[in-house]
This record gives sequence, C-alpha cells and structure tokens, in this order.
Amino acid sequence: MEKTPSAPDRNQPKTGMTTWRKIRLGTIVALVLLWIVFLLQNTEQTQVSFLWFTFATSRILLLLGTLAVGALIGAFLTYRFCTRSKSKQPGPPSFS
Repeated sequence: MEKTPSAPDRNQPKTGMTTWRKIRLGTIVALVLLWIVFLLQNTEQTQVSFLWFTFATSRILLLLGTLAVGALIGAFLTYRFCTRSKSKQPGPPSFS
C-alpha cells in the first residue's frame, strides 16, 4: 500500500523561519545598526550634573548607561507584574 501525504501534524515543530520571524529579525538588526551609528556619532565629552555630582564623561557611555538602567527597570517591572498576576490566579480546588 502506498502512503498518501496527510495534513501537517500540529504537534510537529515547524522548521525554518516564517515570514513574520524574518521581518522581526530584520527589524531588530536594523534598529541595532541604527543604535550603533547613533552611538558612534555621539562620542564627544559632555558634562553631567546629577544631584550634587558633576562630572565629565563621553556621551556614548552616558547613552549606554541610560540604556542599561532602562533595561534593568523594565526587566524588574516585568518580573514583578508577572509574578503578581500568577499569585492572583486561583489554584485548583482541593478535595478534602
């Protein structure tokens, strides 16, 4: 007997990249390249005043520091919101 091709099984993982994944990857690569160009164009020294501190630093370091602080705050808030929403979900009923 010959096997006839059947419909794709939903449980099998898809191989290859879908169109949306390619678009998303291309967008991410383009944004990273634009960010690198932006950083390289802002390498001159600048004076920063924060509270009672005043210091001179490269703008590239200031921009990278701002990015790092924003990423840490975003990761922390995402973690807090995810753990808070999981704790509010009702658990399975207990039959005792």
